[in-house]
Amino acid sequence: MNVLKLNLSLAIVVLIMSCNKKSETSTIALHKTNKKNKVEEMAISKKEEIINVALVYLKDGQEEKFEEYKRRGAAILEQYGGKIERIIKPKMLVKGDVELPDEIHFASYPSIEVFNKFNQDEEFMKVRKEFAMPSIKDISIFTSKNTDFKFKKETGDKTKTYGIALVYFKEGEKYRKQFGEYHDEACKIIPEFGTHFERFIAPFESKGRVEKPDEIHRFYFDSPEGMKQMGTDQRMQALFPKRDASLSNLIFFIGEAIL
Repeated sequence: MNVLKLNLSLAIVVLIMSCNKKSETSTIALHKTNKKNKVEEMAISKKEEIINVALVYLKDGQEEKFEEYKRRGAAILEQYGGKIERIIKPKMLVKGDVELPDEIHFASYPSIEVFNKFNQDEEFMKVRKEFAMPSIKDISIFTSKNTDFKFKKETGDKTKTYGIALVYFKEGEKYRKQFGEYHDEACKIIPEFGTHFERFIAPFESKGRVEKPDEIHRFYFDSPEGMKQMGTDQRMQALFPKRDASLSNLIFFIGEAIL
């Protein structure tokens, strides 16, 4: 009888342990599945994301009106799940031949469908008509998607010095490949000087006087000193001819973040 009770108790313990193990295994499996699904969702989200870049030229004395447009427009955009992610005030045109914009805006949208709905929103169209149109002298807009370039995305702040490059490749796949090789080699060097990447995007639509680039890069430097040191580094100097030989044009702004 005691042996029977002992065997029965052991059987129950084994059963409980098996259930607990199964439950634990199921929890781990579920966690892994959820994690995998989350990663897949993020990948899909990143692929569908739209980034709108605007080079903005303001009329004299209309800065306050344009600030009101930014406040109201951003509030409406947030209702659609989008946001104004970065605004740069250019201080210097390092390379290229364009007029220095007053501001460069980067706005992100979850998808092209959301982008289109936002731009057709009646309230936003009223805000744009009342505040944007009277305050903007000129504007060039590039509607873009993320590129396939894999990089460690980092987020700067208003204390950083920013670089924005509008990249135009020469015609032919070999030049894109050549620029890619330059970029891979440069990316091994520039982190030494406190350089961080925020965006690599490829415009597919544009409007305005500035020609649509093939790619737009946004990055920041921890300090102006680091930026200067990077530009004069012998290894980078040796790579620049390879970069320039692959491009038909390069517009490069240096500025500060106001958002």
